[in-house]
Amino acid sequence: MLNGKKNVAERVRRYGLRSQSGVPYFRSREMLKDGGFAISQKGENCLFSSTGSETMKHWLVKATIFKILRNMRRRVGTEVEVNGGIVDVLDIDNMIAYEVESNLTRERLKSKLANLSGMRDVFFIDLSDVPDDIYESELYLRAKMV
Repeated sequence: MLNGKKNVAERVRRYGLRSQSGVPYFRSREMLKDGGFAISQKGENCLFSSTGSETMKHWLVKATIFKILRNMRRRVGTEVEVNGGIVDVLDIDNMIAYEVESNLTRERLKSKLANLSGMRDVFFIDLSDVPDDIYESELYLRAKMV
């Protein structure tokens, strides 16, 4: 676990992350809207399922990412509309998208990245790489997240 925390600290330094916690609330809302993000105040910090079909593993991975970010005291959005696409999980404070995917092709990757061009970073989580055991999957995801 210590190793995982070290990796996160290195990535924070490398990406130069800063929290938007010092930004006034309405200014941060304006910044999201200007970036093409549609998230309501009621939808912030709420876990939503997809309107389409998502597997149980997809749902659990998305819920775990949501919970980890909330435990880090981040503002989080799920199923957030952005530039004609939908982000699985959005770290609002740092403008980082977490996309949970299976069978990600190059074409789909290019399309997703084009829709998320305003993000500070995008992390694609491949479901086939996430362990099936819920405790192991949490450790795996914590090591991947910033």
